Amino acid sequence: MSNRILPWSWTHLLLEQTGPHPRRCLLAMITAAMLASPLAAFAEDESSTKASDNTETASAANEGEDDATADAPTADHESDTDADKDDKDTDTDTDTDTKTDTDNLGRLSIELNKLEQVEDICRVYFVFENAIDQQLETLQLELVLFDTKGFVKRRLTLDAAPIAKDKTSVKLFDLPETQCTDVGRILINDVVKIAGPDGDLPDDVSQLDLSSKLDADLFK
Repeated sequence: MSNRILPWSWTHLLLEQTGPHPRRCLLAMITAAMLASPLAAFAEDESSTKASDNTETASAANEGEDDATADAPTADHESDTDADKDDKDTDTDTDTDTKTDTDNLGRLSIELNKLEQVEDICRVYFVFENAIDQQLETLQLELVLFDTKGFVKRRLTLDAAPIAKDKTSVKLFDLPETQCTDVGRILINDVVKIAGPDGDLPDDVSQLDLSSKLDADLFK
């Protein structure tokens, strides 16, 4: 049998040679070292786990910031939106102003109200309503008369001025050698001249509103 001392028997031999008290101290040191190693490893693992958790928390926070940044509108986008809105408001105001200006021009209404036979004369009554917002100092209309069969009877010029501002006026003229029963239609063929205190006004027939209370039609 060999007397060679194995490595793990050194501790036992040392304890036998140093007596009871040194043996206890060495045993305590070895035990402390053995216990300290797992604790150090455990602490290291726990630190790693906490560091990993902190990293995940930071990542989640960054993702939240990214989402918030993506959802939040940029200053440029808000500026563009406000500019578009201002442009639309400007366009709306312009359209409103144009419509108001057109309305301010007003209209001239003419109504064929009555045909009266006086001997061999047919007397025609017109009702004028001036909504042009100024007095008409000149108003000359070219009229064409049609009989009941649709044939042209005659052409004449009617001078209806003056017509006061915002005033309803009745004007009449005589058709000599004409029977009222032969008048089928009256055409306002043209506005020869129309003027107010400040000068000529647009001589467009389309600005006239025409109507008739009789079977005979007044048209343009």
